[in-house]
Amino acid sequence: MKAFARTRIPRRGQADLAPVSETQRSMWFLEQADRAGAYNIGLSLRIGGPLDTEALRRALLAVARRHETLRSVFVVEGGEVRVRALPVEEFAELLFPADWDGSAEAPFELDGGPLFRARLTSVSPREHLLLLCFHHVVYDGGSAALFWDDLWQAYTGADLPDLDIQYADYAAWQQERLDGGVLARQTRWWAEHLADAPVLSTVPPDRPRPARRTGEGRELRVRVPAGTYGALVELARAETATVYMVVLAALQAMIGLASGRTDVLVGSPVSGRVRPELRPLIGCFVNTLVMRADLAGDPSFLDHLRRARLQVLDALDHQEVPFDRVVESANPLRLPGTSPLFQVLYAHQGTSGEVVPPPAGLTAEPVDERTSTAKFDLLVTTWEEDDGLVLSLEYATELYDDKSADRFLGELLELLNRAVTDPGTPLSALGTGPWAPPAAQTGAEPSAPEPDDAPWSPTEEFLRDVWAKLLGRTDIGRRADFFDLGGHSFTGIRMLNRVRLEYGVDLPAGVLFEARTIEGLAAAVDRDLRGGSKPAELVRLAPGEGPPLLLVHPVGGGITCYVTLARQLPMPVYAIEAVGLDSVEAMADAYLTAAAPLLDEGPVAFGGWSMGGVVAFEMARRLEAASGRTVPVVLIDSHVPDPGAEAPGEADLVQWFARDWGASAGGDLGDGITGRAELWRRAEERGLLEPGRDGDAVRRMLERFETNIGAVGRFRVPSGHRGPVRLLAAAGETWAAGDRGWGAVTSGGLTVASVPGDHYGIMADPALPGEIGSFLEGAVCHD
Repeated sequence: MKAFARTRIPRRGQADLAPVSETQRSMWFLEQADRAGAYNIGLSLRIGGPLDTEALRRALLAVARRHETLRSVFVVEGGEVRVRALPVEEFAELLFPADWDGSAEAPFELDGGPLFRARLTSVSPREHLLLLCFHHVVYDGGSAALFWDDLWQAYTGADLPDLDIQYADYAAWQQERLDGGVLARQTRWWAEHLADAPVLSTVPPDRPRPARRTGEGRELRVRVPAGTYGALVELARAETATVYMVVLAALQAMIGLASGRTDVLVGSPVSGRVRPELRPLIGCFVNTLVMRADLAGDPSFLDHLRRARLQVLDALDHQEVPFDRVVESANPLRLPGTSPLFQVLYAHQGTSGEVVPPPAGLTAEPVDERTSTAKFDLLVTTWEEDDGLVLSLEYATELYDDKSADRFLGELLELLNRAVTDPGTPLSALGTGPWAPPAAQTGAEPSAPEPDDAPWSPTEEFLRDVWAKLLGRTDIGRRADFFDLGGHSFTGIRMLNRVRLEYGVDLPAGVLFEARTIEGLAAAVDRDLRGGSKPAELVRLAPGEGPPLLLVHPVGGGITCYVTLARQLPMPVYAIEAVGLDSVEAMADAYLTAAAPLLDEGPVAFGGWSMGGVVAFEMARRLEAASGRTVPVVLIDSHVPDPGAEAPGEADLVQWFARDWGASAGGDLGDGITGRAELWRRAEERGLLEPGRDGDAVRRMLERFETNIGAVGRFRVPSGHRGPVRLLAAAGETWAAGDRGWGAVTSGGLTVASVPGDHYGIMADPALPGEIGSFLEGAVCHD
C-alpha cells in the first residue's frame, strides 16, 4: 500500500458542531432510508466473579469521556449533517436508558442520542449480564479491542489519558485531504476499474427480488476442517498472500460457477484506519471496496488467486474514496431492492478476540447471538480462533430458502478444500456448475425513460432547477433517474433540504430510492402537501397499567399538548397526530385503522381536547355502528360544532391561529392580528419564531390549522352513541355553559364535570388527570 504523507492530523479548534466523516454521512443517510435499527451493533457479555457494578458503570463513562464520538449526536443544519459531542454529565444520564430492554434491534435516535447504551443485570453476586449496543455511525469492528482495553483499565482504577486527536479531527482532516485532489485521482481509478460492471453479481435466488427489502435474514456457521485450513495457510504463505485473499478468490469462483458469469464483483470492508494516529480511536472508519474478478478462459485457481491478490492490493491503494462516491463515479444501472455494484459481501475479521480479557478474578464470555437481519443477498464472514477458521453465512430469507443456504455453504467449503489442496485445478472442475436460472425480477432492469412529453408542473420545475444546480447539468428530463444523472447520498440530502425549505415538507431519505425521478419526487411532495402521503400512526406517549387511552389531536394538529397529561395518567396513553385529512369522517376512519392494534388487544378508550373530542366521539360512534362494540369517550372542553356557523375569513383564521399557537406555546401574541405578515412579526418579537428562519414550518402549521378548522366546521355530529361519555368542561369558559351540546347526541350516559381554568388552562390543571382516571376506571369494559 502506498505511503501516506507523514504530516500528522491536526487538532481542530473548539466548536459546538463538528464535521462528519464521509462514512458517517453515508451511514446517516442509510439510516434515514433503511429499516431503523439495521445499523446497530449489539453485544451481550456474561461476566463471572465478584463484579463491582458501580466501578463498571464509572468505567463505561470513562471510556465515553475519552472518546467523544461515543457521546455524539447528529443534526442537520443548512442542509449539512453535523455532529455534536454531548457533555459527559449529560451523556451520563442517557447511557443506561430505563426504557431499553436490551434488544440490539431497538432503534437509536441519531439527533437525540445516546448512540451507545448499556444495561447491566446481576443474576447473583457472581453472575452478571452486560448488554451493550452501539450505532455503527460511532463504532466499528476495529473499535472493539480498543473499547474493551480502555474499559477494563478504567475498571481497575487506571486513568485513561487524553487522546492526541478525536474522531472529529480525523473527519475534518479527511475532508481537507479529499478536497485536495486525492478524491479526484482515486475516483478516476474506480470509474475505470468498474466500467461496464454487471448489474447483478450474486448466486441465483429462489424467489423474485422484491422492490423493497425488509432486511430479514438468518445466519449459519461452520468450522473449516483442520486439513483445509492448514493447506489454506500454506498456500497463502507460498503466494505472499493472506487468508483473506485465498477465501476471497474461492468465493469469487463459487459465485461465478453458481451464476454462470465470468465477471464477478464482491464487496469487502476495510478498516479505514490509514494513519497511525487513528489506531487508538473508537469510531466508524470502515469503508467498503469492490473486488472485481475476471474468470474468463477458465483459469486455474492458482492463476485466479494471483490476479485476485493484485486486485486487492490495487483496491487498497485507492481505499480513501468513500463507497457512495465510488457508486457515484461508476454510475451503475440499478435494480429496486438491490445494492449497487455488488450483492455479496465478504469480511475477514482476523481473530474473534473482540473482548479483551477482564481483570484477575473475573471471567467474560460473549453470548453467541445469531443475526436475524441481512443487508445483502449474502454476507460471508471468516475469523480465526484456536488455530482454526470459522465461516459464517448471513443470507436474506426473502431471496433464499434455508436449503439453498445450506447448499451454498457446503459447496463453498468443498470448493475451498479442492482449491487449496490442488490449486492447479481449473475453476470449472472445482464446483457443480450453474445453479437454477435467476428468479424473475419484480423490478425490471433499468431502461431508457419514456419521452418527457407531459407538461411540467410547478413542483417539477422547482425540482428541475434544484437538480440542475446540485448536479451541474441542464439535460434533465422529468423521468431521468437521479442517480443516473450523478446524484448520490450527499446531494440527495441537500436536495431534500431544499424541498423542506421551499415547501415545508419533510420527506424521508428513502424517497430517493422509491421516487428517483423529478416526476416521482414531485408527486411525493404534492401528496404530502395534500396530506395523502402519510398514514395515521399511533404514537405512544406514556406507559402504564390497564386498558389504554387513545387521544386525538386538537385543531392545531399536534399532540405535544398531551405529553404532560399522559405522564400523570395511570394507564398507557397513545396519541394520533393530524396527517392532512380534510374531513372528520375521513379522520375517524383513518384513525380507527391506526388504532386496530389497540382494539385487537382488548378494552380501550378514546378521547381528545377541543376538536380532538369531536373526532374521538365520531370514531367511537363508527366503531359501534360497524361492530356493536362500545368504548368510553373523554371530551376535554370539546363542544358539538355549530351547524349555523360561517366559515372563517382570512382575518379570523389568522387571529384564531395566533391565539391557539400563542396559548399552546406559552406566550400571548395579542389581538389585532389580521394578516400573516403581522403574525410573523409578533411571533418574532415574542421569541416564538427566529427571525428569518422557521417560516416554512409555521406556514405548514397554519395550513394544517385551516384544514382542521374547515373539517370540524363542516361536520354534523350524528346522534345515537350508546357508550359512556364524560365531558370535562373548562369552568372559565362561560360562553359555552352546560353540556356543550353533547346531551342531544348521546344515549349511553353523559356526565359533565367542571374543571378549573379556561380552554387552554384546563390542560395544565392538576385536577384533569384525576377526573380522567376516575371516569375510565369504571367506564372501560373488561369483557
